[in-house]
Parts: sequence; structure tokens; C-alpha cells
Amino acid sequence: MVIPMKTVDIKKHIILIPHHRLDLVGANAMKEQFISLLRKQCNLWIIDMANVEFIDSSGLSALVIGLKIAREHGYRLALCNLNPTVKMTFEITQLDRVFQIFNNLDEIFADSDLKLATA
Repeated sequence: MVIPMKTVDIKKHIILIPHHRLDLVGANAMKEQFISLLRKQCNLWIIDMANVEFIDSSGLSALVIGLKIAREHGYRLALCNLNPTVKMTFEITQLDRVFQIFNNLDEIFADSDLKLATA
């Protein structure tokens, strides 16, 4: 099976870049990615959502599971580059209050709390 996302592994953080849709298929692939990240010892998991055009409850569930896994193992998880439709989905579900959401990667790396996670 082709995993519909790209992974960039950089020092103490990793960037997951899902593509197009975070529906049931994309969500299952993302859950597999989160489990595989546990072997990498990365303190910060970044999900760059720039290419995600659609997210449904399966995709949201996968992200919540990823956040739970990250927190249980002492890692941080941040989201960035949400398009307006995806951002609205987070706001409607009030998950924008649960996740750390940034406009872009530069904001993540400028955040002092997240700098501590990558040190």
C-alpha cells in the first residue's frame, strides 16, 4: 500500500506531510506513521497540512490519536499550514483548542515552548 504522505526527518523533530485527503484511508496511514515515529526518538512531531484539501472525522480521529501517543511518550505535536476549510473543521469541532496550530513552519520554530522540545 502506498502511504499518502511524505516524512521529513530532521534532528530532533519530524515533519509529516499528508496529501490531499485525511479520510479513512489517509487516517489509517497516518496512524501507522505515528506508531513508527516512536522508534525515532523525535521530540517534536510536526504535521504540515498544506496539501490537505479535505479532512473528515476519521482524519480528525487519527490526529487526536497521534496527539495522545505523542503526549504519552513525552513528545510534542504541532499542526501548521491549515487551509481555510480544514481550519474551519478544527474550529467547529473545537479541536483548535486542543492542538497547537501555527500558520507555517517558521512560526513553529520561532515558538519558545517548542524550541525547548527540540533542544
